[in-house]
Amino acid sequence: MSESNPLKTIDISQPINITSKELLASLTTQGFVFIEGHDFTQNEVDKLFDISKEFFNLPASYKDQFPKDQSNSGYIQFNRENLDPSQKDDMKEGMNFCGLNLATGESSGPIPDWFKNNSERDELIKNSIIKLNQLAIQLLKILATGLGINDDDQVKGLEWFSSRYVPNAKSGSTLRFLHYPALTSPDASPIRAGAHTDYGSMTLLFQRKNQEGLEIYSMNKKWEKVPFISGSKSGMAPPIIVNVGDLMSYWTSGYLKSTIHRVKFTNDSKREDRYSIVFFSHPSHDTLLEPVPSDLLKDRMGRGVSKDVNYITANQHTQAKLAKTYGY
Repeated sequence: MSESNPLKTIDISQPINITSKELLASLTTQGFVFIEGHDFTQNEVDKLFDISKEFFNLPASYKDQFPKDQSNSGYIQFNRENLDPSQKDDMKEGMNFCGLNLATGESSGPIPDWFKNNSERDELIKNSIIKLNQLAIQLLKILATGLGINDDDQVKGLEWFSSRYVPNAKSGSTLRFLHYPALTSPDASPIRAGAHTDYGSMTLLFQRKNQEGLEIYSMNKKWEKVPFISGSKSGMAPPIIVNVGDLMSYWTSGYLKSTIHRVKFTNDSKREDRYSIVFFSHPSHDTLLEPVPSDLLKDRMGRGVSKDVNYITANQHTQAKLAKTYGY
């Protein structure tokens, strides 16, 4: 972390007793962190970005045949989302892969046949979904260790979160491709995605060199640019940006920070299109967002689990967030 980079970098290949403290410290303060020690190669990530760019370059008449449906899966047109109601609709387009079987990488949503009629594209996307979910599960276990979750034994405590992310159960987990076009007019707004927080438990983000634009509203109460940083491991993709979403913040009574962020083009970046690849991790739909059994959260929760309380489910939390964004 430096003056030009507000985020800490954590190497999760290090012992969990070290990484758990570092991850908890970052996610309770900044809410964002760079993660190194993942198993994504540079070649894999380059191919994902190539596929994304090729798809968005397809004719609008084709992409429009697969509009995002109520399951949140499908193509999202320019100006369809409004992440910040005080601003104009977001000048970006997206492709959501939802209804995921996280064990196979299959999506049950309306996916364009362009992805499925090419075995290389299809397999890369499915394998990426599986690996991104596995990384999210690994992070959840590290986080459970940091929180010192109390359960019948150490193993159950380690898996308190991850056991609620059943791979073949319905969830809001989503792989998303995003395209932000370069500014072509001096009057165009440099804000390409309005200020917002994410909906789920954790977000994992790949971004490319020279296509920066992510800004976070930091704990210093100001907008700070998140740069691209190179990795230290040969042949591996650069560190992945990870941040806490609203669901995890709600689940931990605000202990973990769901930080406001946006995409804003600068003078350096406005002449080049920006592409990003995001994985939104959510618990299984029927997961009750009941109190987390951690001594660190007792004062915040104010109570333990009670049969007399109707806890909301993960799906109920997500649907309420989506309704605000899309106006349904």
